[in-house]
Formats: sequence, C-alpha cells, structure tokens
Amino acid sequence: MNRIFGLIIAFILSVSCVFAMDYEDIHHGFWAYQDIENLTDNDLIVGYPNHKFEPEKYATRAEYAVSVIKVLNQQNIPIEKMYSFEDIDSSHWAWNYILRAINLDIIKPSDDGYFYPDEFLTRSEIITFLVNILKSEDITKQDAIKALQNAYDDFDDIPDWFKITAGKAEVLNVIAKEPPRERYLDCDKYVTRAQLAVFMANLKRATEGYQAEKIKEEKSPKISEGITIENVLKDGDVVTLPTLTVLPVMVIGQISSDNSVPGEMFQAKFANNIVDDEHHLLLSKDIVLIGKVLDTTEGKYFLRNGELIFELSAVNNKNFLTRIFGVAECETELIETNRIKKIIKTVIKGRDFKVKDGQILYVKLYKPIKVNIVTGEVVN
Repeated sequence: MNRIFGLIIAFILSVSCVFAMDYEDIHHGFWAYQDIENLTDNDLIVGYPNHKFEPEKYATRAEYAVSVIKVLNQQNIPIEKMYSFEDIDSSHWAWNYILRAINLDIIKPSDDGYFYPDEFLTRSEIITFLVNILKSEDITKQDAIKALQNAYDDFDDIPDWFKITAGKAEVLNVIAKEPPRERYLDCDKYVTRAQLAVFMANLKRATEGYQAEKIKEEKSPKISEGITIENVLKDGDVVTLPTLTVLPVMVIGQISSDNSVPGEMFQAKFANNIVDDEHHLLLSKDIVLIGKVLDTTEGKYFLRNGELIFELSAVNNKNFLTRIFGVAECETELIETNRIKKIIKTVIKGRDFKVKDGQILYVKLYKPIKVNIVTGEVVN
C-alpha cells in the first residue's frame, strides 16, 4: 500500500514539475523554447510525465484540438451538438475538447464516421484552421502571391488553391517558422509539437491583439458623417442636445390634423445620422422612431390652422444594440420651412396640417437629450 501511495505521489509530483521546470529535451537556446515555456506555464499545452516535451514528435489532431480550445479559452462553453465516431468515444482523454473544437468549426471530422484523433496534421491544414479562426480582411490573390513570394523560397510548391489562405496567414503572422527553414512554407509536411506550440502562441498573440483592439474600439466614440448639430453641450463622453434643438424626422405613413386621433401610433426615423461638430455619432438614422399622437386640432377657415402634436420614442438602435430608450418624451413644434406655404397659412387660415409618407419635419425638442457617444445610449 505504501509503495502504491508513493508511486501516486511521485506521479503527481512529476506531472506538476512538468509545469514548473524545464523539459529535459528542450534547452534555453531551442528555437521554440520561449513559446513552449509560456504555454506550459499557462496549461495551454502539455508535455509528458517523464519531463520531456518531445518537440520533434508530430502533433496529432487530438493534441491540436486540446491546445486550440485552451488558447481560445473555450474549455467551458456548452457542447451544443454531440457527435459519435467509430474510433473515439467519451473515454478518450481529449473527448470534450474535440467536441468543442468541432462545434466551433475549428477542426473538422471525417466524412466516413471517424475522427482520427492520432492522425498527424500537415502545415497547410493547421494554417487553414487558424485563418478560419481569426478575423481578417480579404486580400486579393495578387497581394497574397506578393506576400508569399517575398517570404518563401518554396513559393512554386505552394498549391494554387492554398495561396490566398497562406497569404492571409503570412499577413496575420501566425505561421510557425522553424530555423533553418524559415523561408520554406513546407505545406505538405507534418506539424511537429514544437511547431504546434509556436502556431498556438502566434494564435494567442493574434487574439489578444483583437481583444485589445475591441476594447479600444468599445471605449472610443463612434465617428460618422451626417447632419451636424451645433451648440451641443459636452461633458466627457456625454453630449447633450439642448432644449429647442431642431432634428429632421422623416415620417413613415401619414398623419394629419383632421384624420388622426389622440393615441394613434406611427413610425418615423431620422433623415440622416445626427452628429456633433467633431463627427461623433449622436443618433443613428437606423433608429426606429415610434410616434404617438398626443393632440390634434382641426383647421377652421379664418380662425386657425390645424395643429398636430406628437411625441417620439426610439425602440431600437441597430448601430449599438442599446436597450430601448426614449429619445424625448417630447411635445413637438413643427416648423414650416416653405415660406410661400407659411404666408398662405398666415393670410388664408384654416388649412389642416397633413404629414405625408416620407415627408421631413423639423422637430424642436422641448426636453434635452443626453447621449453617451461611446456606448450610444441615451442617458437621463
């Protein structure tokens, strides 16, 4: 019993030491040493209990699935779709990682009902997987060819179908380049465990860059062209459109002072994006405005013109996916922009006010609107 207990303790210590000490078969000058050490210390790739990493051993599909899921920090996502294979089941050490990798479409099973967990990966396969994972701008085949010709002496051996993918990978800087063959893409060669570590480290750096860029973008005001509102009030990230600010609103449908009734609903939207003098997006033209008629007064000849008073609320902001908010619980004043009509309405009174589909109204706010130009939310 003591001997068994001792062996168990020795095994546990040997495994823990793999994460805390150098591998016996990798020295500090090894080309992939730093990446292997960093990934090992963060449990993103593992060696063996005998204190060896086996850097020249070919990486398997199962090893790739485990490492890529860990690097992407997707170990705990729900497994939405189960799979069954002839050569692997839930008893396999990498089973849950493999299922998650398949669900995330970052590795593909075979069409014959097998997964082949111990089969080796070629460099072209892993490069394709990583490019599919990473968000990247499309590049032309010409640009891809130029990047590959400048980087690799075996350009003529790169298959034509693979050139755009390989070009993207080169631009994204995710390709593992092992000395002394840095200038050889070696598409059809198998990926070694050392190369797998470098591929995974490059993927980690690339995704961290995306995350940093995303955080920066999320903390920056949105810039746009549109209708500029002057004299807004600025307090940090909050911009206030003051009372009596005029906003152009386009009505969808028709309302009028003689046919509409209090409580009637209609849709509208801003005629364009609303921006400040620094082009910060304040209110998007994609916001859906819901109007509610508050009061109507019919026109009477030689007595008064018809009046139409309504409020507007925003129910969706597609640009920022913010929660429902009130643009203003605003009673509005409609400004007649056609001077001839204004004169006629002044002299020959009694016209009803009709708002036709697509007509633009210039609406005065009777309450200020505060907008956070980073989040896009209207704040109180």
